[in-house]
Amino acid sequence: MSDILNLCAVLENAGVEHIKGAPLCDFCTFRIGGPAALVALPENEAGLMSAIRAAEANSTKYIVIGNGSNVLFPDNGFSGLVISTRCLRDIEVDGNILRADCGALLFAMTRAAAQAGLSGLEFAYGIPGTCGGAVFMNAGAYGSDISAVLRSVRCYDIDSGVIRELPADELGLFYRHSIFMDNGRLIILSAEFELEPGDAACIEARMSEIMNKRRASQPLEYPSAGSVFKRQPGYYMGKIIEESGLKGYSVGGAAVSLKHAGFIVNTGGASARDVQALVEHIKSVILKNYGFVPECEIRFIGQ
Repeated sequence: MSDILNLCAVLENAGVEHIKGAPLCDFCTFRIGGPAALVALPENEAGLMSAIRAAEANSTKYIVIGNGSNVLFPDNGFSGLVISTRCLRDIEVDGNILRADCGALLFAMTRAAAQAGLSGLEFAYGIPGTCGGAVFMNAGAYGSDISAVLRSVRCYDIDSGVIRELPADELGLFYRHSIFMDNGRLIILSAEFELEPGDAACIEARMSEIMNKRRASQPLEYPSAGSVFKRQPGYYMGKIIEESGLKGYSVGGAAVSLKHAGFIVNTGGASARDVQALVEHIKSVILKNYGFVPECEIRFIGQ
């Protein structure tokens, strides 16, 4: 606890807002997770880097998160520092270039692009993530992904202590992957996207079409972390989970969605243990029925 108190003092001096014992269920879309020893809420890049440097100097374990739309926090919480980027949400449009802070919501980015008559981000409309999270995992949907429009990323290199700007072709982008997943010493600060001029009405219509598809096919009425498993070549995960008789299968408050079997939903009071047990059960059934173990998209924090 003295380490956390020391960290609080450093964050206070750096002008970074922080909260002791904040429930992590408030920082993720699953609405699951115990208290964090400390949550930092930097308001700008300088604050974000200060929080990281403070944790490094204090030898405190830490994690940087966006909207928490692809994570599962432990029931007993996190004994270190959780750095939330939810306050870093600036978005700028210059010509056909859209620049967004790491904490900018994809919803806001797609709206800004549409209002500027720029096409390319429509696929992301309704994804409950942030710019940083989307770049981190090369998020995608409806036939496109971030790699199709990403121009460059500004990131903080913890080891060198400098800010680097990396072009998209150096980011190792492929299906649900980027170099940031392999190198936790590079922290995304912001990104630039190169979009195409388009008809505003057509862009809005495409976004409405995508949102209607999401509402019709995804369990948006329940807390979740989106698709649980990565696509396996030759298989649609939701389809084979349903064909395995697992649609609606539940463990505690966690259940395979009745609307889309590729989602696990929190039907009320689900614990991280419930979700993990359900994930393992699905894996074992898929292995038995199809001969492979599906890979999770969800990040299990603390494991």
